[in-house]
Amino acid sequence: MLSAVRNGSPVGLGAPPGPAPAVEPPPDAFEEADERPPQSGLQRRSVVVALHGRRAHLGAVALGRLIAHGLEAPLRGLCLSTEPIDASEVPAHFGIAPEALQGMVLDVEASDDPAGALASAVASCGTALVIVASHADEPMDERFGVGQLAARALESAALGVLVIREEPSPPRLQRILLPLDGTPSTASAIGPVGEVARKLGAELDIVLVGCASPREAADEGPPVSTPVPFEPGAMVAPLYVDQPQHEWPAFTEEFLARFLSAIGHCPHGVATRFFLGKGEPAAEIARLAWQLASDLVVLVWHGQLADHHGGVIRDVLARAPCPVLVLRR
Repeated sequence: MLSAVRNGSPVGLGAPPGPAPAVEPPPDAFEEADERPPQSGLQRRSVVVALHGRRAHLGAVALGRLIAHGLEAPLRGLCLSTEPIDASEVPAHFGIAPEALQGMVLDVEASDDPAGALASAVASCGTALVIVASHADEPMDERFGVGQLAARALESAALGVLVIREEPSPPRLQRILLPLDGTPSTASAIGPVGEVARKLGAELDIVLVGCASPREAADEGPPVSTPVPFEPGAMVAPLYVDQPQHEWPAFTEEFLARFLSAIGHCPHGVATRFFLGKGEPAAEIARLAWQLASDLVVLVWHGQLADHHGGVIRDVLARAPCPVLVLRR
């Protein structure tokens, strides 16, 4: 595994980085108007947290607050119930303290089809992204390997869905794992990630996946890249990274300048580390998420499940040790 660092301190891959404190967004992170990133179209659109099941997922609410702050967007709570309830009854209905929902705009959808109600809300032009918990006790959708509610949100979202399983304690967003496949179409969808990272002071771990051929476990040689993806402007690692002191820094700079800065519009000043994946993409993404103690994995999906990318989405949703944000391209 090769790695490089830009705007950050190197961390060895032999052991996961040390624990990070809960997020305290840096003050005046966007004071300099000339350093603001280009508008992604998500600002002022709502971040929606789905409240459902026997008890609301407090981790989903906490992550919703962080991401809404990072996007400078309003935060909404969408309460999904099979029977009509008043907004004032929402905390008691979901078994949580009223303070947990303070500052959220609450909408109640009473429906026999909560998944359909959520899908309609996700499709709203005023929604930036939706955060939905996949509860262990709800029916599973085999296509995605998550709960049926999260699966319907993934199908319906025009922009992005964050799926959370376990409740993080404390919730934080300081290390974000962002796999890229070296294509412009994937990089063009990652704008919101840079905005959130800048606002929250998070670090981006970029991993180039899907272009490195697997090797035997005992083989310590460098990865060998496969043919260039059939997309204009695509980029893969050099065929043989046998002189990393010469090839790797130059490749890293070119890759990040093209896909992270020029196409992905990542703001300047975001601490970034770059890794070259080795082997099957989903397994490599999950492995790095564990090893780097990632707080969030971000995937870009074109909406098809019956292909290689669809398999990666399913496997990462099932294996990742942290919440997964799926952005649509």
